[in-house]
Amino acid sequence: MGPDIPSRRREQIALYVKESGAVRNEELAERFGVSLMTIHRDLDALSNEGWLEKTRGGARAGGLRLHERNVALRYRQNTAQKRAIARGVMSYLRPGMTIAMEDSTTTAALLPYFRSLHPMTLITNFLPAINAAAADPDIDLVSLGGQYDRNLDSFDGPAVIDQLALLNADVSILSAASVHKGWLLHPSPDTARRKKMLSEIGETRILMIDSSKFDQRASYRVGSIDNFDVVVTDSGISDTHLEELQQLSPEISVVDVLPEDITAPPLLGLSNTYPVSQEN
Repeated sequence: MGPDIPSRRREQIALYVKESGAVRNEELAERFGVSLMTIHRDLDALSNEGWLEKTRGGARAGGLRLHERNVALRYRQNTAQKRAIARGVMSYLRPGMTIAMEDSTTTAALLPYFRSLHPMTLITNFLPAINAAAADPDIDLVSLGGQYDRNLDSFDGPAVIDQLALLNADVSILSAASVHKGWLLHPSPDTARRKKMLSEIGETRILMIDSSKFDQRASYRVGSIDNFDVVVTDSGISDTHLEELQQLSPEISVVDVLPEDITAPPLLGLSNTYPVSQEN
C-alpha cells in the first residue's frame, strides 16, 4: 500500500467490506498493514458515518437502505461506468431542452456536459446540480425546494412532490437503486414516490443504470422499465439482464467503458469543479 493516510485507507476498507459482504478484523489488519487497534478506530468512524455495520470481531456491508443514504460512498462507486453512461445519454439530448434530473450520483456524471446544451433549463432537487446550474448564466434553473437532507445532498419532502405536479419537461433522467424483474426499486418509500413523479413530467424518459444495479433488491417500486423510452447501461451488463431489458424497453443503449473513464478524477465534488467558463 502507499502512504498510511487514514481517510484514504478508510475509503478502501469501506469498499472492501462492501465487495466482501463481511470480514474479520484480523483480515482487515493484515490486508491494510495496520494494527487491530487502528482497524477498530477505522470501523468506528466508518460505522458512525454510515459506510458499514460493525459486528462482533469484524464488519459487514450495510443494506441497500444504508447504502442509498450515503451519497459520499455512492459518488466513489462505479465511477467509470457512470461516466460512460453519461456519455451515452448525451446522444439523446440537444440544446434548448428542459431537463428534469433527480438526485443521483449516476445522473451527476452529466454535469460536465451541460455547457454543450446551452441554452437549457434544468429541473432538479440535487444540490450539486443546483450549484452547478446557478453558476452558469446559460442555464435556467428550476430548483425543487423542501427539507434539505445532508445524507443525500438534496431536497425532499411533500414540497418537492407538490412542485413536480406543476411542471413539465422535455426529458426526465433517472437512475435506480435496483432493477429486478422489470421493476425499478428503491429502499425508501418517499424516494420511490418522488422518483416516480419526476419520471412522469418528462415527455421523453431516460433511465441511466449501471450493470451493478441488477444484483440489488429493494422493497418499493418506482415504476416499470417499460415506462422509459430509453435505457442506457454499461457493457458490464450480463447477457441475461440485457435480454430482459430488450423485452421491456423500446430502446437500449449499451456503452463501452473507455480508459479515460477509468483514469478520470473522482466524481466527488463535481459541482465544485464544473467547468462553466470553458469553451467547447
